[in-house]
Amino acid sequence: MKARNCSGVSPERRIMREDNGGALTRRYRVTLRCIQIFLIAMFLLGASTSIAASAGTNTVRIAACQLRSRVIDFRLKPDAVLELVNRNITELEAIVRRAGEQKCDVLCLPEDTMGLLNWCGVNEDEEKNVLPEAVRRMLDRLGRVAARHRMYLVVCSDYLESDGGIYNTAFLLGREGKEIGRYHKVCPAYHEQLRKRGASFPVFPTSDLGTVGMLICYDLVMPETARCLALQGADIVFFPTMGGAAIGDDDIGIQALRVRAVENFIWLIVAQRNNGAMIISPQGKIAATANGPDGLAVADIDPFGGREGGDALNYQGDMRARLFRERNPAAFGVLTDSAPAVLTKVPIALSEQEAYRIAARVLTVGEEDFSRASALARAGKVDEAIDAFVDLSKRYPDSWIDREAKRRVLELRRQQQQNKISTPN
Repeated sequence: MKARNCSGVSPERRIMREDNGGALTRRYRVTLRCIQIFLIAMFLLGASTSIAASAGTNTVRIAACQLRSRVIDFRLKPDAVLELVNRNITELEAIVRRAGEQKCDVLCLPEDTMGLLNWCGVNEDEEKNVLPEAVRRMLDRLGRVAARHRMYLVVCSDYLESDGGIYNTAFLLGREGKEIGRYHKVCPAYHEQLRKRGASFPVFPTSDLGTVGMLICYDLVMPETARCLALQGADIVFFPTMGGAAIGDDDIGIQALRVRAVENFIWLIVAQRNNGAMIISPQGKIAATANGPDGLAVADIDPFGGREGGDALNYQGDMRARLFRERNPAAFGVLTDSAPAVLTKVPIALSEQEAYRIAARVLTVGEEDFSRASALARAGKVDEAIDAFVDLSKRYPDSWIDREAKRRVLELRRQQQQNKISTPN
């Protein structure tokens, strides 16, 4: 309400009456507008500062590792397997310690952290006796090292749950070295379907990392998985994996990872076996990459920052404010249809169980079988080599062995034909 004097005339009116030339009135209006703008700006600044403080804006140091291969031989008996698990964990402790010495607040290790995947694939009868003890040792020993450095830790392994099912599982350990979150892989690949599927995308609030989510390998090939975490407010998604987020050539896997980050405005932390560990910002920029075996990608990030964006009509400090209001989920029903129309157009020849068995052999004895057939070809035993490669195609359908064996058969038959042409009767 405007102030008034005893005559009932406001100060503004009185000034305007006395200002016959109008200059004073204009100056008064400009001054009044400047004061209003200043007060509004101060209010907005105070509000934004309050929001930032309530969000806990801070900088944390993130590390993602690209472990060298530590695959445990599938031929070993359970006692020998646990001995190798101990050895692998000892080497992993050194990596956790190295991240701690670099003052990292969190370290993410890749999928199949202990290297048990291949062994479990062909030792189904024994894996339920090995996994509980192996995972217990991993969580206990690595957790204790991480706790000494007050560091969060993400590790991944197959795990025997209380319901009797084996799940590909990511574990989040807090700064005390104890488990504070667990995620079961929701979208295993076709040849992994004998593992039980997870049924949800849990998120885990923390005081300094923001809200944390986890995904494992093939999960991220499905765009919906990261979106489910983002819709629950995930600020950071840890991604232990053995591959990228797309099936294709060249760098499509890396580009898909960048897209997953920016389409959800999340920090994506990629820990990949052998190579490809990186930290990706909500803008899709690669903030850090790892180099060499057991290398670490390390970056200082603000878990709550880096989400600015918009267009000429509306710009947001956090684009999720717009992005997740502009969706139209009522139109997305087909995404939850377990039998969409496309499946009738693209049948698959193998059952899930057959695909699992083939994959287990490919990862273990398959390379040895292929080497024996190749040795026959090198020795000039062309007919025997052709028979061996044909047999490999039958035993390893739709795998790399099948594709390569068929290619070698064509080469060997061309070689036979050329020999017949060049050899006179």
